[in-house]
Amino acid sequence: MNVLVLFAHPLADSYGRALCDRTIQSLTADGHDVRLHDLWHESFNPVLSATEKHNHFADPELKTSGDSLLASHVNDLRWCESIVFVYPSWWSAPPAIMKGWFDRVLMQGVAWTFPEGASRLHAGLTHVRRLVVVTTYGSSRWVNALEGEPGKTTIRRGLRVLCHVRCRSTWIAHYGVDRAEQAQRERFLSALPRRLRRALR
Repeated sequence: MNVLVLFAHPLADSYGRALCDRTIQSLTADGHDVRLHDLWHESFNPVLSATEKHNHFADPELKTSGDSLLASHVNDLRWCESIVFVYPSWWSAPPAIMKGWFDRVLMQGVAWTFPEGASRLHAGLTHVRRLVVVTTYGSSRWVNALEGEPGKTTIRRGLRVLCHVRCRSTWIAHYGVDRAEQAQRERFLSALPRRLRRALR
């Protein structure tokens, strides 16, 4: 399976980096074709420019002209059959750089279309059959449930409807990571390959 991994964390020695490394190792060992975008390492610009907004309904080729990094993200999004997001949840949602990826890469003509006369968006990612999120939360599962987990809603409801009609989403979360002991973090890391394998079968 063609798997696009999107990673967001600014620190190279973080637990998030360890989760990303384990994710890549597991996917590769299971025979998947993997492409990784490390948003901080790439210096991905999360800000939707005035020009991009003005060209909201323009052809993707126009919107990506002159921006080779954005073009590579669009090409990999068109290539993949599964997307795996790896990031820490801050304020119950992805980091701003990841949110900017949604704003800039999930563009008209790639992730969705709005044909003339239509009353709703038409899905553009019908080749994507699996969405997986590997994330951490500083607070407990119950605190995040009370807050509504907007990041989960964005991916499992917003992005999901742009994918294949039978696309399955899987949420792999380590809650309460701020107070977790090292042994707890290691157990989560150890279980990650098995959980990814189940999500992508």
